[in-house]
Amino acid sequence: MSFLPQQPSNVTEILSASVKLYAESFTKVIGYSLIVFVLNSVLSSFITDAMPAVDATLDAEEQMAAAMQMLPSTLGIAFIAILFSCVLYSAMIYRIDNLVNQRADDFVGVLLLAVKKFPAIIVAGILYTIAITIGSLLLVIPAIILMISLAFCGYFILLEDLGGYESLMASHRLVWGDWWRTNIVFFVPTLVIFIVFFMMAFFGGITDPTAESSSTLNIASELLAAVITPYFYVIGYLQYHDLKLRKKM
Repeated sequence: MSFLPQQPSNVTEILSASVKLYAESFTKVIGYSLIVFVLNSVLSSFITDAMPAVDATLDAEEQMAAAMQMLPSTLGIAFIAILFSCVLYSAMIYRIDNLVNQRADDFVGVLLLAVKKFPAIIVAGILYTIAITIGSLLLVIPAIILMISLAFCGYFILLEDLGGYESLMASHRLVWGDWWRTNIVFFVPTLVIFIVFFMMAFFGGITDPTAESSSTLNIASELLAAVITPYFYVIGYLQYHDLKLRKKM
């Protein structure tokens, strides 16, 4: 089955193709997403259970001092989560690309490939965060523009072996001129998923508003998010290919 057209597609065609490719690649990528889900759940439980909460009876300065004492541990845990998540999500892109191009691969081998690209991914991630932060400080709109225009840096790093900075510039050139089209491609499924989560929270709160039910609903929502996450890498892959056709890159 061929998933990549030889001519640019409209938004409807990309969304339709994304559903088919997601279904076809699901068994190859869902394992990575579920590992991220388990990892985040374990780290969240560790932070909740092993790290003491700041005493609310302390004055503001003492609470700040206590929070600063826990900051190194919190940042360390966050870095570990980011490290593993980057590698696992990168492996998803590799497996999607291998499926589309009918290349054989395996679960562990793809992870090892992703590990080799980790330094470039971290550089791109840091620069991406700085760009979005500066855009947010200026106005909200520049941040939104940059979030979309720089979003394909990972595909350039993994599939075209570019460095961190080069991948961001390549992503910007790829999207510029087709920003609205790209935004709509991501916005439509995001809106649908937002509505689904909203309905889950709304009806779950009505039927059983207890704390135990709320905890169960949170876990179900996080698990559903883990199942949905690979879809956005699929649609990103298809939009990346479509933009390259348009720009003849």
